[in-house]
Amino acid sequence: MSHFVSPFTALNQINRELNRVFDDRPITGQLVDSTIWKPQVDICENANSFKVIADVPGVDPKDIEISLHNGLLTIRGERKTDTEVEEDKFSRRERVRGTFSRQFNLPDSADAQTVSARSENGVLEVTIPKAKKARPINIAVDGD
Repeated sequence: MSHFVSPFTALNQINRELNRVFDDRPITGQLVDSTIWKPQVDICENANSFKVIADVPGVDPKDIEISLHNGLLTIRGERKTDTEVEEDKFSRRERVRGTFSRQFNLPDSADAQTVSARSENGVLEVTIPKAKKARPINIAVDGD
């Protein structure tokens, strides 16, 4: 009788052991303090503008900085937490906090002078209008 051994048996065992270690031992806040994280974004375009929509839950709009220089859009910010009480002991801590930074190259058709941003319910929306297209003009030629 042949016995089939899954090639994933060792990986499954490692996964179970890691879960046991991290689920049984309290995790201190030191593991996630000052973490650099990257909010997930959607980028879309329509006939009049480009939009960058970023998930920034828990980030105060005052803690977000947006700049546009030489076609490079930069979004920086920080998710802060309340002061922790020393006697609080966490058994699990998954909510990341700390600083973030995202950068995006914009096409030449972006109008850097009229960029706007708003944050609502943890969603940041940056709207970059497209520059007006230059229209061809006819030039009359004077003759003798």
